[in-house]
Amino acid sequence: MAPENYPVVGRFKNETAFAITLYLEMVPEEVILEPGDEVELLAQPTDNLLPLGVTPVEDGFHIHAHKEWDPDWHVRFRGRVIKAGNPTRLSDYR
Repeated sequence: MAPENYPVVGRFKNETAFAITLYLEMVPEEVILEPGDEVELLAQPTDNLLPLGVTPVEDGFHIHAHKEWDPDWHVRFRGRVIKAGNPTRLSDYR
């Protein structure tokens, strides 16, 4: 399945005055959202993908699938599907 067809497993919007980071586990990938940025989090569908754990941390959120090793995380930002990396700065995609 192509990443643009992966299901949306979360939506995140930075409504703060500071950058926040989505820490995507188990393979460490990060998505950095500047103030006002909004993304849809996409992941390759598998039987073990859900449920996801979302834990607030000081500068963002830790997000992980409880049973899936590498959900092949992507984000949709301004209509563009982007593979999550270490780090992925959305400001590079404006």
